[in-house]
Amino acid sequence: MTDKNLKLNSDFEDSLKKSLKSLGYMFPTCDEEIIAFEKNNRIEGTPPDYPDARELLQAGKRFPREKGTIVDLSGTVGNLGRAARKGTTIPDEIAKKMRADRDRAENDEEQI
Repeated sequence: MTDKNLKLNSDFEDSLKKSLKSLGYMFPTCDEEIIAFEKNNRIEGTPPDYPDARELLQAGKRFPREKGTIVDLSGTVGNLGRAARKGTTIPDEIAKKMRADRDRAENDEEQI
């Protein structure tokens, strides 16, 4: 970079930092900036029901629930069973036993 470009970059960075600090988007870094910030901004107390820093740190990190799509798998369960059998059919006597087991399980759930 040339000296002219370095000077332009330096001037830009300085004016950007000053602008961000004046708008409250950057923390003050020295005593003079803190004094200027307090003079130009109204400092309010925290609400009484707001937790203090110790409580926030003890609570640990919280992860927001992801908003995703809900997939309905109820129609594909039969296809999964077919895939497990590699596409073959179920013999009649095994199918009867499976239906009886399912009926028994559903009836037991209703009694609980």
